[in-house]
Amino acid sequence: MTEPLEARGERLESWKRIAAYLRRDVRTVQRWEQTNGLPVHRHQRAQRAIPYAYTKELDVWWAGHSDIAPSEAPPNRKGRFIAAAVALLFVLIAGTYGVGQLLRTRFAAVPPNSIAVLPFVDLSEGMANEEFADGVTEELIDRLNKIPGLRVPAPASTFYYKNKTVPVAEIGRTFGVAFVLDGSIRKSGERVRVAARLIRAEDAAVVWSESYDRPWSDILTLQDDIASEVTSALKDFTRKSP
Repeated sequence: MTEPLEARGERLESWKRIAAYLRRDVRTVQRWEQTNGLPVHRHQRAQRAIPYAYTKELDVWWAGHSDIAPSEAPPNRKGRFIAAAVALLFVLIAGTYGVGQLLRTRFAAVPPNSIAVLPFVDLSEGMANEEFADGVTEELIDRLNKIPGLRVPAPASTFYYKNKTVPVAEIGRTFGVAFVLDGSIRKSGERVRVAARLIRAEDAAVVWSESYDRPWSDILTLQDDIASEVTSALKDFTRKSP
């Protein structure tokens, strides 16, 4: 016997609403559907299938998935309160000793010619080009690694942060790098748009950013252009460093 719709709870139309209900980003809940059986349905329309889910089905699914890592569990109010208290304590300490001095101490031993390249985000419709975005990231790492004197962590290390929201300063400390490169890719038809930005890990300041709109056939040249311009930006800022 079919379960009444009201027994399934509220109907959430779109990945955005489903992700908001689970308090996670869209890519995470999409991964849960593929790997953990998250109960998401499809409503067929003329152009493409529209995802939807019922709140009570999501609640039942969550209750049976205690195996999901704690970092992926929906945050509770107590956890947010503790995090806020810790953040406030850090602000008070930083205010006492000076934020600038605190950060300079943490990053004093970091070599200036060092950069971590995070996985580029696929912003194409339906996120249908994620593998391509990963490939661009790996190619950029490979090109930057060939530049003498520049230290670049391998993809096996930086891809750990894929689909994770982590402060740039923490990533910088983890890899011992002075800069972090991230970006996004959007493919539409035979054209691709790549946006990239270079971030200083010490203070999370964006020191360089650029957007490229090229034909799909020009992607290899585009990767070389990004690597070249990032290298130039790094040289400019390392020369200005005391």
